[in-house]
Amino acid sequence: MKVALYGIGEMGASAARLLVQRGIPIVAAIARSPQKVGKDLSEVVGLDEPTGVIVSDDAAGEFARTEPDIVILTTNSYLADHEPFLETVILAGANAITIAEEASHPWRTSPDATRRIDALAREHGVTVYGGGHEDAFWIGLGAQIIGAAHRVDAIRWESRWNPDTCGPEILSSLGVGERPDGDPAPVDWQPNMPRPPFALPALDGLADRLGLPEGPRTVTTEYVLAETPTWSWALDRDIAVGEIVGLRDRVRRDPQAEGEPLLEFTVSGILKPGVHDSGESWEIEGVPNLRMETEFSSGAHQVTGQVVNRLQDVIDAAPGWVKHAEMPAIAYRG
Repeated sequence: MKVALYGIGEMGASAARLLVQRGIPIVAAIARSPQKVGKDLSEVVGLDEPTGVIVSDDAAGEFARTEPDIVILTTNSYLADHEPFLETVILAGANAITIAEEASHPWRTSPDATRRIDALAREHGVTVYGGGHEDAFWIGLGAQIIGAAHRVDAIRWESRWNPDTCGPEILSSLGVGERPDGDPAPVDWQPNMPRPPFALPALDGLADRLGLPEGPRTVTTEYVLAETPTWSWALDRDIAVGEIVGLRDRVRRDPQAEGEPLLEFTVSGILKPGVHDSGESWEIEGVPNLRMETEFSSGAHQVTGQVVNRLQDVIDAAPGWVKHAEMPAIAYRG
């Protein structure tokens, strides 16, 4: 297996270190930051020994030269921004796994772009997959837990995370450091609306995994504001009082027919200096009632661990944009 990295910020660097630890060859590394280009990858991601991989900003050229089997993309969050990066990978004849949050299940949020990428991947005989934290924890875990139930009436889950551990790209997508103009009104989300909340494609992915038909979903967003000056490591500055330090998005899908469960997913991404408060709470109402909690000690490891553990699954999958429901359960590949 030959792997290339497209993006070597906080998440890409974590993936690089794990790949080296497991002896998986890295053949190319692409960065957009001029200060990283031209350096050995080891210098950029904090490895002791040189890798021989020189960071480049020429993705198409490097992929053509090195012919990776799969590319790990850690560049941005939304498909509207991410489509050109995926196109470059596909045109190079490489499979792609991306941690872009919308990519976990973009068929309802960005259907036009998803169809284009799916068709291009099929044409070139490669696979695209949205992995990362959503894989096991936002989609897979819910499907697994309810396998123990006699009856499921409602699935409510919340993910809490500190976006400051994930780098400035994520903070920008959340509006951290900006001043809000009031909380947005609840939205009945329609296809191709801009910047879908991270909770929405994950809820759609779980609904798809459970075999539920498409139905309307309501999105409610709450801004969390700084009450005191709050230091951001990723932005290298204080967030002033009254500026956004995070968001709390809640997505709800009501039952469309008798026997369907209510789905409600809340994502709380709030900047907390020096605190790695990350994890999920799951509550299943039914017979029996079920509850589960997960916690993580760092912001990046549970994301990039899942990406690296998924690499062979993506390579083995059929061409096109593969859904979570079409993948095997994720497994550890040490």
